[in-house]
Amino acid sequence: MDEGGFWALIAACRQEGGSDTELVSRLLFRRLRVLGTTEIVEFVRIWQQVGSRLYTWPVTDALCLLLGVVEEEDLPHAQDWIISHGRTAVERTIEDPDSLVELASDAKNARASWFDEFITEAHILVSGAWPLGYDPDGPDELLGEHVDLAEQAVIAQSFPRLAASRRRHPELGAPELR
Repeated sequence: MDEGGFWALIAACRQEGGSDTELVSRLLFRRLRVLGTTEIVEFVRIWQQVGSRLYTWPVTDALCLLLGVVEEEDLPHAQDWIISHGRTAVERTIEDPDSLVELASDAKNARASWFDEFITEAHILVSGAWPLGYDPDGPDELLGEHVDLAEQAVIAQSFPRLAASRRRHPELGAPELR
């Protein structure tokens, strides 16, 4: 499995599952179960590397603006959720975290652990072993600059689309990483 095959697999599952992210995760699990050991190990490695690219303060700040309070242990689930939306969503989010507003209609699934659970289970079924774990070359700490999410002017300047969305959804509460 190379990166092209990785993204093609995710795109096929997203196309078949449409906007139903839980269905997308189940479709991905079904397809991963039939891969060979080498392919699934490589799939998991690429998935983790992509997740590492999303492990930044700008993406995390954007997630907090989209979701409200985000627990630190939910960050990997939110990264998985972004990855499940495909290569374009990931690249757009890395380049412009404010673009996460485009995934707002599916935000209820951002904290779901489906992808982590299914990928781990598929890896175990195919290889007989747990995945090696987090990308060993990935960052230990969030990269980039963190913005003060309590400052409305800073939010409006750094994340104008998410700031506008938050004004329409005050029920989200204060954006915060805990």
